[in-house]
Amino acid sequence: MAKTSPFNPARVRMRARELAPGVQGVFADDVEEKDHTATNAGFVIGESGVLVVESLSNGRLASQLIGEIRKNTALPIRYLVNTSYHGDHCFGNFVFPQETTIIEHEFTKGFIDENFEEDRNFMIELLGEGRGVEEVVPRSANLTLTEGITLDLGTRKAEILHIGFAQTEGDLIVRLPEENIVFAGNMLQAPSPAFPWLLDGRPREAVETYHLLHDMLDDETIIVPGHGRPMCRSDIRYSIEYIEDLVGQIEGTLGQGLTLEQAQEEIRMERYSGYSMYEFIHFQVNIPAVYNEVS
Repeated sequence: MAKTSPFNPARVRMRARELAPGVQGVFADDVEEKDHTATNAGFVIGESGVLVVESLSNGRLASQLIGEIRKNTALPIRYLVNTSYHGDHCFGNFVFPQETTIIEHEFTKGFIDENFEEDRNFMIELLGEGRGVEEVVPRSANLTLTEGITLDLGTRKAEILHIGFAQTEGDLIVRLPEENIVFAGNMLQAPSPAFPWLLDGRPREAVETYHLLHDMLDDETIIVPGHGRPMCRSDIRYSIEYIEDLVGQIEGTLGQGLTLEQAQEEIRMERYSGYSMYEFIHFQVNIPAVYNEVS
């Protein structure tokens, strides 16, 4: 089963969509057509400046994002939040103004500072050569956190929160309590049929975090996932069910004494096969990650 490139950053066109007055989600222009698209971003316009969520995969996409901001406001970009260390969420940092404060979990900053070259090579392998990743210059946080902070943007407040492990040790969400909007990063990949990418394993911890996120929101919350169109709280259940189902089936294969390779043959979980990334993520990423964790 060959790896499938999730998107081509050299061909992506990002467009802003109003989620609430002064709050824009920024999505690939094919977001309504595909179940997995280029990384989502967003921005919040306050009285004194702008808060941006994610900087995308390369300088070209970051410039598109800044262009969408400038269509809406000339206020300075005061803050930029990276929800994880993954290159498609933070590799555009170097394009932003030097006076912009970059906010990350302390784990994320440490990972970027120590592993940038290795991670850039991984992203080139994943997304393809000649797609702007080679041009990326490392730039990590000016401000780090381990739990959460609240930013006062004048006319509104934004909460930057770490509620637990979902895909990485440093997952952050950006919550706008008054507007009832959450930017979740790769804590949530996309609405169904997409399911979590368990790149760092730890499935039981991820489920606990999903439950925490579900319980802190309500049925009217607009959730911007890492990729794909906006979601609602009920969509979180799909991610929980996928992981719980996968853990249960792998525990069963271990009870039968099956090897990892046999588990990859046996655990089809056809209910989830409608996802365009199913073959790669389910078989090559998630089954090995959960098998190794459970065993």
